[in-house]
Parts: sequence; structure tokens; C-alpha cells
Amino acid sequence: MFTRIFDYFSQGFLFAKNNPQIIYTIFLIIVIPLAFLASGQKFLSVAKQNQERLEKERVGVMQDIFVELASSKMNDPAFLQESIERIKAQNEQSITEFKVLALSNGERTVIASLDKAEVGTADEDNNFIYNEVGIKGDSSKLFTVPVNGERHWNVVRGIVDRETGNLSGILLISVSMAAIDKIATQNIQSAYYFLFFIVLAISFLLLRQAKIIDYTVLYKKLQEVDQMKDDFVSMAAHELRTPLTIVKGYADMLSGSQNLKDEDRESTTRIMASVDQLNALIGDILDVVRLGQGKMAFKPEVMNVSPIIEKVIETFQYVAHEKGLEISYEKKDLPNINVDAEKLRQILVNIIGNSIKYTPSGSVKVFAETEHGVLSIRVRDTGIGISAEDQKNLFSKFYRVRSKDTEDIRGTGLGLWIAAQVVNNMGGKITVESIKGKGTDFVISFPVVRG
Repeated sequence: MFTRIFDYFSQGFLFAKNNPQIIYTIFLIIVIPLAFLASGQKFLSVAKQNQERLEKERVGVMQDIFVELASSKMNDPAFLQESIERIKAQNEQSITEFKVLALSNGERTVIASLDKAEVGTADEDNNFIYNEVGIKGDSSKLFTVPVNGERHWNVVRGIVDRETGNLSGILLISVSMAAIDKIATQNIQSAYYFLFFIVLAISFLLLRQAKIIDYTVLYKKLQEVDQMKDDFVSMAAHELRTPLTIVKGYADMLSGSQNLKDEDRESTTRIMASVDQLNALIGDILDVVRLGQGKMAFKPEVMNVSPIIEKVIETFQYVAHEKGLEISYEKKDLPNINVDAEKLRQILVNIIGNSIKYTPSGSVKVFAETEHGVLSIRVRDTGIGISAEDQKNLFSKFYRVRSKDTEDIRGTGLGLWIAAQVVNNMGGKITVESIKGKGTDFVISFPVVRG
């Protein structure tokens, strides 16, 4: 059993190690709600303290003003009674007790009070308060007393006779904190409700984050599968080239035989053409894999590309002649550009080969021009043309124009995608200009190298 538990922990640890984002998510799920709770509690505590401080200041101002009046009116209980009742009317909910006691021969007698029944009596109920407080002069004491489960502040203040300077009376005010506590409780409840929904929303988002972890793991697995696929395709392509090389070698040997009949020689020619097509397809597949993995090597150098264009045109002379097409290159002095010679040759072979393939009659012409510091190589044919709709996807992977004119023309739809990727990697640009049924211009542009 312990071994199984240990295995579970080991697997969980390895999973977390390989997916550190899950630790981050768990951390956020725990820490953020706790941080909100702590900060919310701190805020509510500060708000309550501030509310109580304001109430204390209000009561303090009230007693200061009343004592100032009472110090010269201790002989006028009616005035004091009226003042108490007026203050009570202005603070109906908070003041629960308000009385003035006169001191005479050590006796404390109520001379004004909210409870008129106790006027003229000794305030024996609060003896402990007066004894504990020990009022001296006009000093003030404030302390909390629970009454029926509610908090009350009792404020005791000495009243000093202005003429003699002696303590002549005591002021007692009892203030209920029920209203403040009720507001504080409501605020706390509202804050906790709000905090609950915030934490709930954050938890939901973090759970969504946890869901993303599954997608991340799945994405990694897909990357691994994609890498395995690319490795397999690359290996298979390389392995196919070996038997194709052997087949082409035997076909070359047979075609050179003096005893070969004409029909057999034609068969060997077809074999060699098919081998060349397969080799070209394998080359395209390998290029797709290399481009996808960013492993295609480029060896750019500053050069005049006119000789490269001429050689590519020469290689297509026979094919174009067999199809009855005119192929030409308008040679002129060109400025230097910085490109990989072999890659540029590959691009031109692809573009010019396509132009010949999709041109039933007429011509394929290549010419170059320089404008605004850019060298443009233009391949123009008089072929079937490309519709505006097809032009939008022409450089997409595996895309081929589908029409009656192209149904007998073979292709993988990789050539133009590879050409566009290679041109972009060399800092150039490839575009197409075409009208359906009127021919097509492919334009390959590179910045001119100055100096």
C-alpha cells in the first residue's frame, strides 16, 4: 500500500516538474483568495476603527459644549433639563442616558436627566462608575459597558464651578453603539459577499487556467507527434532516393546500349522521366520538412544573377521546344543582390517550369528590371491564367488551381509554397499578376546591394 502511495506521489511530482504551470495555478488558487480575505478584513477593521474614532470625537465635542454651559448653570436645573432634552432629540438613536449630578457634602444628586423620575435622587446605580473613575477637576473618562448584548460607551466628565474652581457636578452620557455596529455588520456582510463573488470569479478563472494545462500537455504531445511525423517523412524520403538512384543508373545503362530497340529506348526514357519526377517530389517533401523545422540552410552572397537566369532558361529550351513554345530571356546588366545562388536557381526552375506546364501555346519570357532600389525578375507566360479567387491562395501549402484546363496537369501544390517561403527567408518577395485566359506574370523581387 505504501509503495502504491509513494508511486502516486512520484508520478504527481514528475507531472508537476514537467508542467510547472500547474504549480503556478495551485499557488494562485490558494494565495489570491487568502490575500483578498486578509486585505478585506484589514480594510473592514480600519473602517470600523475610523467610524468609532469619529463617534468618540462627536461625543467629545458634545460633552465639551455641554460642560461649558453647565459650569455656569448648575443652579438652573430647568435650563440643564431643557438642554439635555434638546440634545436627545438631535441624537435620538445613539444617546440612551444623559444626566447631570450635583455634588454637595459628598452626596451625588441627579438634577437633570432623560429619565425625569430620577431627578432629585441619588444615582446609586452608577456608584461603581463614579468610584472607579475618580473624577478630578474637569477630567473625562470613557469606557465600554455591555447593555442587553449591545455595546455602550459611558462618558463621565467633571463639571468645575467657574467662580470657585471646585468640582461642582458630574456629567454622565451613555451612548449606544448599536447603530454603528449594525452598519459595520452590514458592511462586513456586504464586503464578504462581494469578496466571495470575487474569489469565486478568480477561482473560476484559475480553474480555466488549470484547464489550459490539459491543452498545454496535449499541445506538447501533438508537437512530439508532429516531430515524429517530420522525422519519419524525412527518413522515408532519404531512403527512397537510394532505390531511385539505382533505377536511374540502370535506365541510363540500358539507354546507352546499342542493341536497344527504339520502343525499348522510349520506355527507358519514360523511366528516367518518372525517376526525375519522383526525385523532384522527394526534394519538395524534404524542403517542406526543413522549412517547417527551420532547418533549411541558406548561403547568401552578393552576386549578379543574370548568369543563373540564363542557365535555367537553357535547361528549359528543349522542353519548351517540344511543346512548341518560345522561351527567351532579355539579357541586360543587372545590379547585385544578396541571395543563395542554388536556392534562387531552385525558385526559377519551379516558376519557369510551371509557366511552361500551364501554357498550351505562345511563349514564356523572362526579363529583369530595377526600380526604386529593387531588382524584379519577371516570368511572363501566355498560358491559361489564374482567376482572382485562386490568386488569394496560390502560395498556400498543397493548393492547386482546379479547372478543366488543369485536370490533366500533375502536381502536389508544394512548389509555389516552397518558392514563397524560400524567397521570404532570403529577404525577398514573390507576387503574381494574372488575368484568367490571358496569361500570368510571376514577379520575384530582392533589394539591390549598394556599393
